[in-house]
Amino acid sequence: MNFKLLITVSIFTLLITACTEIIDVDINSAKPQTVVEASIALNEPAKVIISKSIDLDQPINFVGIENAIVKITDNSGKSEILKHIKQGLYSSTALFGEKGKTYTLSIQNGEESISSLSTIPNFVPIDSFKVEKSIYPGGGGPMGDMPANFLEIKIKYTDQINEKNYYRILLSVNGIARSGNDISDDRFNNGKQVESTLIMFDPNLKTGDKIGIEMQCIDKNVFEYFKSMGNSAMGPGNSSSPANPYTNLKGVLLGFFNAHTVERKEYILP
Repeated sequence: MNFKLLITVSIFTLLITACTEIIDVDINSAKPQTVVEASIALNEPAKVIISKSIDLDQPINFVGIENAIVKITDNSGKSEILKHIKQGLYSSTALFGEKGKTYTLSIQNGEESISSLSTIPNFVPIDSFKVEKSIYPGGGGPMGDMPANFLEIKIKYTDQINEKNYYRILLSVNGIARSGNDISDDRFNNGKQVESTLIMFDPNLKTGDKIGIEMQCIDKNVFEYFKSMGNSAMGPGNSSSPANPYTNLKGVLLGFFNAHTVERKEYILP
């Protein structure tokens, strides 16, 4: 054996051995917190999901809170105590969302009191919706002909010029919501027609699958909540510690109350 090679291999082995160490990360347990996901959509009933957070090292099991008292009141004085449906899901049966109305959410969960306000903005309709097969995200690869299993979901709408508007677009496949939120405001396109493009990569899509979108007009506080969701994992500033996102709830740190418009479109893959 070449002597120089033997020395090199020996030193490399020694370095690997010296640098190998099992690190046991101690994740501190935290007291479970109440999580609220509440909404009332235009012409639809209020829906509220109340659950408990879990530690990172625990099995991912949804823990719904079933004995809370949940109440929705609008600014005209109409109110309803929501009915518990199942596993922490509560729904109204008589109170439906109306444009321009402000809604107060009140939750009593044992000794815990939770409240929030949210307003349904004006409705901005979808002008057009289409789904296109893209050969590469954004259209075309480096040579203009790179194949890939990408879909471009394109939504056009015309922003209202006399008010500040905030938007949220949700994506689903066969009725199952995809993760993530596409949010925007009209800071740079006030009063203009806007085209929003969502890119989807899913090699398992097949003929007959249903691509669904839901466009919501939301109020500013809800926009700030979903905007903060993208920043919370990185922590404040350049910190490596994660931070709780902004919330429009009082009494808890996790969750939101979203009063919004809604319009849904669906496309069946050929």
